[in-house]
Amino acid sequence: MNRHTTTGPVVRISSPQHCPERDDPRWTDWLTGTERVYAHSLARAEEHLSARKAAKEAVAQLVGWPGTPPWQDMEILRRADEAPVLRVRGRLADWMGEQGLATPRVSLTHARGYAAALAWFPSGGER
Repeated sequence: MNRHTTTGPVVRISSPQHCPERDDPRWTDWLTGTERVYAHSLARAEEHLSARKAAKEAVAQLVGWPGTPPWQDMEILRRADEAPVLRVRGRLADWMGEQGLATPRVSLTHARGYAAALAWFPSGGER
């Protein structure tokens, strides 16, 4: 079965990465304004920022995106008491639609200056 159409989970884990400083100018390339504002509202902002970047890297790898991840086409949203949710738009959303891919789910973790994330395709019964 093609890994892009399977209903079972397909997992890719990003490598743990040391978190760049919270004011590193690269964050404006990697994360949306909404993501940066959210992360900067929390203690250890650099860990929250890095976890979002790691999730985007994991998603790009999972879906098989050719080339540099389209950072601004992915956004990790978080509401109080809810798990992070990936929103896909733009050329990535168009490309995923052409490939018949579901929007991946994501999980983020961070501690002691490091961050990691994983992405998977939802199973048939997962909402």
